[in-house]
Amino acid sequence: MKLRLALPVATLVAVAAVAGQLSSQRAAAARLRELASSYGANGAFLFRGQPAFPIALSNPPPLEGRAPGGTDALDEVVRAGVTIFRVGPMTVPWTADTIALTEAWDQAALSRGARTWVSLTNLSTATAGSRADRMLGKVVTALTTDPSGAGIGMWKGADEPAWGGPTPSQLRFSYCRVTSRGNPKWCAGEAPLDPNHLWVTIEAPRGTASHLASYSQVTDAHGVDVYPVTATAANPNLHQTGIWTHTLSSITPDHSVWTTLQICSSSSSDRAGDYVLPTRAQERYMIYDAIINGARGLAFFGGDNPACWDLTDKTYGWNWSFWTSTLEPLLAEINARSALGPALLAPGTTRALATSDPGTQAITRSVATADGPQLWVIAARAGNGAHVGTRPVTITGLPRPSRWASVYTERRPIRISNGTLTDTFRPWQVHVYRVGVTPKS
Repeated sequence: MKLRLALPVATLVAVAAVAGQLSSQRAAAARLRELASSYGANGAFLFRGQPAFPIALSNPPPLEGRAPGGTDALDEVVRAGVTIFRVGPMTVPWTADTIALTEAWDQAALSRGARTWVSLTNLSTATAGSRADRMLGKVVTALTTDPSGAGIGMWKGADEPAWGGPTPSQLRFSYCRVTSRGNPKWCAGEAPLDPNHLWVTIEAPRGTASHLASYSQVTDAHGVDVYPVTATAANPNLHQTGIWTHTLSSITPDHSVWTTLQICSSSSSDRAGDYVLPTRAQERYMIYDAIINGARGLAFFGGDNPACWDLTDKTYGWNWSFWTSTLEPLLAEINARSALGPALLAPGTTRALATSDPGTQAITRSVATADGPQLWVIAARAGNGAHVGTRPVTITGLPRPSRWASVYTERRPIRISNGTLTDTFRPWQVHVYRVGVTPKS
């Protein structure tokens, strides 16, 4: 059975009311297709019209940093599949110096075939004619007219606004002023600065669906940051990742949603200086749990947080220990060059499968290849509450002509009979299957 997030009737009514306010945004979506960044009908992100599954670092290694092996730090992460760097000031004002630094980041991304996600958080509540409005115009114009501006991928709006932050009405002007989207009246008669890039807003995993939905009118794409592994959580509920991804997907037009997962958050360390990072198994579960529940891209937060650095990390200014042990090998499974990569670009083919275990979710994705259709199954089993202990799980609904599947990254085959396969799952375990489909005669 698929785990579902039950939304109260009152919430559904509220969401429907908000949907009426989003009609102009849906109409604008049709004009987004060929822009520098946009999204398709099923929420797949597009760059210059080409589908992508963004993999972001928030924040990346230092601009001119080195990896422990001596290689260029940014070259190292891009080779592994990172495609987006979050850049720009979050806690300090925009100045001539921060503009110049961001231009350098744009150039660094552009030269490596990556893109930037530029933070306009500090300017997201600007009002017409204000000092913040003038700075917003200066920043966006400077970055988009500089030759390095071709490296810009997206803009970042207010950070976690639904959690005690600015209201949607306070965010309307900056969103409209930059993108030209939303109600034209929100621009207060000012010309748009950059309608060619998406505006992305990341929410905290808090609040009701109806409250979060009200922010969908002031962003092109939505996301959520979920960090369940903390210094005080003995048995973290990793499935919060999927629950909140599903919530954001349910209230975001066209489901253009991404999920920010943790490297090191503010709750990863304690006052004694001890810290905890996700294990590879935990991070792997959260990656696939997010994908199963609607993530069209992923970001990884906190590599630049010194609270979780070992001695080597302190030398190089970034969490290379977590990168080497956990994140780099996991990105090899999902990056654009991976075998699974093409399936992540086809969210419109997603189909939920029934399972024998209430804690296990499973979906299929299909991809057309030169050798015929390729079918993938992604299955993840939760490990909280009653879902403990290793057990066999049966997954049904596969094509009946199929006889075998190979288990991705595990180098083993598994039998399929009458559209059904059975495999063993530990708590918080993921299996990904590449299914052999017999072509119809």
